[in-house]
Amino acid sequence: MCGIAGLAGADAVRHQTTVAAMGLAQHHRGPDGTRHLISADGRAVLSMNTLLIVDTAAQPGPYLDPTGGIVLTFNGEIYNYRQAAAAWGIPLEPGETDAHLVLRAWAKLGPGCLAGLDGMFALAVHDPSEGRLFLARDRLGEKPLYWRLDGGRLAFASEVTTLTGYGTAPLVVRPEMLSIETPTGTDTPFQGIQLLPPAGLLAFDVATGPLEPWATAQISSALDQAPLSLRPLLAGGLRPGGQFDRTRMQALMAAAWLSDHSLAAAA
Repeated sequence: MCGIAGLAGADAVRHQTTVAAMGLAQHHRGPDGTRHLISADGRAVLSMNTLLIVDTAAQPGPYLDPTGGIVLTFNGEIYNYRQAAAAWGIPLEPGETDAHLVLRAWAKLGPGCLAGLDGMFALAVHDPSEGRLFLARDRLGEKPLYWRLDGGRLAFASEVTTLTGYGTAPLVVRPEMLSIETPTGTDTPFQGIQLLPPAGLLAFDVATGPLEPWATAQISSALDQAPLSLRPLLAGGLRPGGQFDRTRMQALMAAAWLSDHSLAAAA
């Protein structure tokens, strides 16, 4: 179990102390260290509580791509990361793990790389060239990810109580809490704090503040921009044709969810 937290917005760099406190609030999720990184443009500060499982000698996060300045904070495990690295031509050095694969795949393919990942995860990626912070969650929602908008800034964390410490969040007794003792869907017991749904993918403009779910068309566009040799791997998973492909089925489920919710938001 790892933990992630962070803040994005035009003045995010001024709030690195807040993000450090958010990380410390979740320190129990990462016995191998808690660190935070500030993006090169100063518009995102990402924290990570690291629990090293794949390689106990690996570098703790967050992770930085020195070429493009992309910053990743990551909670989870990618089961097919070695196969994906080989298929996508992404080198992994000794001591590098699935998180490094995700970082380099994002730098190479953008959000379209999510369709080829088989695993459980919650992650945040800041791409300075896009001017966006992306939040993404695995297809079945095994890893939690909460978020809130406040003052033109987006804050996120693995635990809802981490975000209650970021700003006021009055307790809201929702009807389902009285009947089944737990909130359902994306609502939480705290006003203004949302749970990113399974297969959720959000994009936040760090300069101007709009938050939008990425629709299927946008994911397709990201796939179209990938090199020709990689498109079949992204669209069809990593297994030979003719076999049952769980990765592809999960990607289709994710695309269906995003399509439904983008249409609902437009209605």
